[in-house]
Amino acid sequence: MVKIPKEQRRYCPNCDKHTEQTLKEPTDRSDGPFKKKFRKRQRKVDNGYGSFPYENPAIRSRGRKNPTSEKKDLEFNCKECGKSYKRQNPIRTSKLEIER
Repeated sequence: MVKIPKEQRRYCPNCDKHTEQTLKEPTDRSDGPFKKKFRKRQRKVDNGYGSFPYENPAIRSRGRKNPTSEKKDLEFNCKECGKSYKRQNPIRTSKLEIER
């Protein structure tokens, strides 16, 4: 488990200096029904494409090991300029806890 403080002093690319920033919790947003990749997947599901979508997640890897964690998109909000930006290299973790 990765514990990250809610407020950090980080570099803000908009202010071009180090400022106090707050961390927003990552939200799970599903793809909208009008996105291209959603439509493409739905086309395959509707028409039937072999064993698509894969029932067993072990089959999906095709001989490789599936990652048990996911990359968390952390969003930081600058207190001075009010702009927010995402972290360049997301953290790969299964559990993320934001300390208040």
